[in-house]
Amino acid sequence: MSHYDPIDASARAQWENLTPWRRRLFLFLRGVAAFLLIEGIIHWAVILGIGDGPESRFESMPTAAQAAIIWAAIVDPIAGVGLWLRAGWAVVLWLIATLAQVVLGAWAPAGMTRLLLFTLVELALVVAYAVLSIRAARESDQD
Repeated sequence: MSHYDPIDASARAQWENLTPWRRRLFLFLRGVAAFLLIEGIIHWAVILGIGDGPESRFESMPTAAQAAIIWAAIVDPIAGVGLWLRAGWAVVLWLIATLAQVVLGAWAPAGMTRLLLFTLVELALVVAYAVLSIRAARESDQD
């Protein structure tokens, strides 16, 4: 017995209409969404003190580091869900969140070493997004 699901059929038809670079961009944004959701969970763990030692407590961090962690704990999961759902605003929110993280890290580097790895990974993801977007746009222009 086959069960017809109109939502699944619609998604499959939309996937089949995507060009190869658009498919790569779609899958890339899904990966970024998963990364942002995991990053948000990690930031919440820092805020809640899960797995912290006495020298790395959230309360003892500089205010700029606390602000950056709170910002990322709130904005990253929202951007992640938006990217997963392919919402148009999600990429903008992700780029703003990354920019804010970079600015906070440059403005007050003390206490930001914990965020440095996330910031570097997100900057690399932004560059990869730009490359994939340009390739997808060029592919669409050729059609």
